[in-house]
Amino acid sequence: MALTETDEQRVEGELAGMVADLRFRPSQEKEDRIGLEIAVMPEEERAVVPTVLLRFVAAERRGEPLPDPVPFSGPAPARRGSRFGWSLRRPRG
Repeated sequence: MALTETDEQRVEGELAGMVADLRFRPSQEKEDRIGLEIAVMPEEERAVVPTVLLRFVAAERRGEPLPDPVPFSGPAPARRGSRFGWSLRRPRG
């Protein structure tokens, strides 16, 4: 099933937000999160991602700005473990 134009614009906006976030202090964690966000997108939306990224590269070469970012609307990637890797509590025992 093909995406509507509004769906493509939404995906484009989500990717623009991901790219803008990655450009501000890039890190491996952000790259991994972007990969997870793209992986959990529906198949139709994932199929549009390479085309949108090529549009971004072409626009950047022409000196045009990226489209306005839109927050990611898909499900949040699952978190593993606790939020903090350490504790201030004394060890038991």
